[in-house]
Parts: sequence; structure tokens; C-alpha cells
Amino acid sequence: MSENFEGPKDELDKELPEGGEGHSDYKPADTNDVNIKHQLSGMYQNWFLDYASYVILERAVPHIMDGLKPVQRRILHSMRRMEDGRYNKVANIVGHTMQFHPHGDASIGDALVQLGQKDLLIDCQGNWGNILTGDSAAAPRYIEARLSKFALDVVFNPKTTEWKLSYDGRNLSPCQPNSRCSWHKVPRVSPWV
Repeated sequence: MSENFEGPKDELDKELPEGGEGHSDYKPADTNDVNIKHQLSGMYQNWFLDYASYVILERAVPHIMDGLKPVQRRILHSMRRMEDGRYNKVANIVGHTMQFHPHGDASIGDALVQLGQKDLLIDCQGNWGNILTGDSAAAPRYIEARLSKFALDVVFNPKTTEWKLSYDGRNLSPCQPNSRCSWHKVPRVSPWV
């Protein structure tokens, strides 16, 4: 195809005001002025940008203090609560972690497999796949895991763990270190002391 090909403009594009292709220039109106009518044209774009930034920063980016994403931190906490020295089926770990992570079992299972493939915090048994060849892990009902000795000794130090209420307010779960979610924070306590 030719690089200088320019297709016909869509009817909606013709109706946009000049400079309306970029970010919205919406500014919230003064709430004390009764005569101001609110325009909804730019509000949704700003709200979506705020939400997308929250999702990226709070869920998708590993924290610099421990290198873990929130789902990985919740998995390790759940495994610590289940810890009895024996291997647990990954399907059971995923189900137990859903108390703390409300975003579905597939994301928990994938995060657990990635943690296990690093061979540091989780002691794995079964076919966990291979990151070098791209082979995927077996189904969660066939593979087993338990916390490694390193994880039990280092990761679960009650002096360094911050806690917050889980999404439904029924349990405490480990908080992202120095998190911006200060409204979730509760005093530093540990069920293992």
C-alpha cells in the first residue's frame, strides 16, 4: 500500500472541533455556582485515564520494595496460611487465594505458575512448563506447590509486612509496601507471631 494514502474522513471526524483529536481540555466547573451547566464531553476521558493509571500502578507493576505484584503477594500469603509442610494442589491454592484477590482464578493461576517457574519462593512438583521453550504448565489440578524454605525464612518477616483489609473486609492481607492505598491500612500485625 502507498504510504501517502489518505482514506475518506468519517462523518463523525468532520464534526469534531479543531484540536479535539488529543486529550480532553475538560476542567471541572465551580460547584458553588448555580448557573453553571456541566458538560459531559470530556469527563469520561479524564475518568478513564485516572482509572487506567490506577490499574497499571496498583495491579500490573511490581513494587520496587519486594518485586511482587499484588496478586503474587496474595498468593504467597494464602500459601502461608495453608502451610503444613506438604504440597498442595495448585487448584486448591488458587481457590484459597480468591478470598484476597477478587479478579478471577485464571489470573491467580497464571501468576502462581510464573512465581513457581522462577524457582525461588515456591517449591514445585509436577509439570510447571518451561520458560525457555515456551511449554505451558499442566492444569492446576495436576501440579502441586509449597513455599520454599527461603520464602518461609525471609518473606514472612512480621517486622516488615504491612497489612490491610481484604476486598470484602473479612480478612487481613499483605499490603504493597509503602502503598498509596493508605485508607486500607491497619496496624502492623501478623497472625504468625
